[in-house]
Amino acid sequence: MKKLKILVSGGGLAGLALAYWLHHHGHEAVVIERAPDLRRDGYGLDFFGTGYDVAERMGIIDALAKTQIFMDKGSGIAFVNEDGKPVAELKTDAVREVLGGKYMGLMHYNLEEVLYDAVKDDVEIRFGTSITAVTQSPESVTVTYENGNRETFDLLVGADGIHSNVRNLVFGPEKEFAFYMGYYLACYFIPDKYQLPATWANYTEPGRQVGAYDTDREGQLATLFLWQAEDEGHIPHDKRAEKIRTAFTDMGWLTSQILDDMPGDGKDILVDTVTQIRMDTWRNGRVVLVGDAAGCMTLISGQGASMAIGGAYVLAEELSQTEDWQQALANFEHRVKPQMDLRQRKAHDFAKQFVPGSELGVKAEMMMMKLVTYHAFSGLLKSQFVGDSFLQTAALHRLPQSNGNFIGYRVAGKLLETDYQTLEMDVDETLQTAESVNLLLQIEELEGVEMRAWSEDWKFGRQYHDKIHKLAVVGDRRLSRWMARLSEPLYAQDAKHFDLAEMDQAWMWLKS
Repeated sequence: MKKLKILVSGGGLAGLALAYWLHHHGHEAVVIERAPDLRRDGYGLDFFGTGYDVAERMGIIDALAKTQIFMDKGSGIAFVNEDGKPVAELKTDAVREVLGGKYMGLMHYNLEEVLYDAVKDDVEIRFGTSITAVTQSPESVTVTYENGNRETFDLLVGADGIHSNVRNLVFGPEKEFAFYMGYYLACYFIPDKYQLPATWANYTEPGRQVGAYDTDREGQLATLFLWQAEDEGHIPHDKRAEKIRTAFTDMGWLTSQILDDMPGDGKDILVDTVTQIRMDTWRNGRVVLVGDAAGCMTLISGQGASMAIGGAYVLAEELSQTEDWQQALANFEHRVKPQMDLRQRKAHDFAKQFVPGSELGVKAEMMMMKLVTYHAFSGLLKSQFVGDSFLQTAALHRLPQSNGNFIGYRVAGKLLETDYQTLEMDVDETLQTAESVNLLLQIEELEGVEMRAWSEDWKFGRQYHDKIHKLAVVGDRRLSRWMARLSEPLYAQDAKHFDLAEMDQAWMWLKS
């Protein structure tokens, strides 16, 4: 495998995780970060799913566990009334049970610090460094830094967050990809001088919500403000305190006291829009985006950090499995983008319920929160936030023998709608340079098709039947033989079954 020299722009979660795995696979990674040091801001996050899966593979779960919040038995999220009495509570223990124990509440900065500790001795990390220009050639990509120096790499990865500098320089301005969700958020730290009924207490009025919760630091609370507003873009530091006070004037509960504790320096207050980044593609020549730079899902999804780390893992993995870096970038996008899109759709559908705009909506939200606290309905929570790791649930695994318009996949598990979308993206890209596709499916342990995926199955057959020249179905089970018979004429012009021992013959038949 050729060793690649890769510049990672962004020293946050996606960038550090990517650097770790690039080094693990034998590539040379250089990380640049605009900030002068690791940041110590941000809000608490839920860590589960794909990101948790990757953290296990990195061996950092124990380090993360030492920093987690929401640890006390009986802690969790409480939605309180104006008097501070809980109206609905979602216990952390219940969330852990739904997610098979693989859940932590973490502060963003602690997750970043643990990732940094895991990679700092093996990868060059340059703080206080940013790019002003990017130029590409068939052989390399060259960046110009703020100090005027230039440097050449094999690949450039934009892992620099929702307001990505790399995306702006290479793909276009943020406004072309930003989808405003209707909310602003703000957070800052305050002294812990309140008798809160839970680790995270939230009070909601129509169109606005304020919360406060324990961090990992003794005597400190973090706050989180969310409010519906027209998109005004970036709020300057010196205007942030005023903006928050105006939005939360006369709000009940402890809001006035929390506002009084607001830091005087606006630089210690984080304010931003709740905005998704939606892109048709994350690739442009030797430049690729990962994490929030590629597909920000917002805090509404609950999985921004997890998917940033998961996407970084997949990108490094794909670059380790083929000499063709262009194909590796395509494989990365085909695997991860359907997963990002699914979670963005879920978040978009949930957005109006997140901070309801009416009294009736607030009451409905409380009823829903009460519902998911019952064990019989706990699956609703997992379904809403797509709690499984896609590294475990994805049924399609591209075979390394794939080349040109000969595509092979190992099938293991239940086919999901995202699997079909991965396959469709692969076939569509192949058809850009070829008149037809030859497809091989190695049936290992096909567990059926998810109900929501049947429409994708039907659509795939109608859309690609005339474009799939040959389909080889490889497997020893009766199901694989049945699939081969069914595939012609529904899915391919010509289909044939092979036993697992005949894999080489299957590829030869495809290419004959």
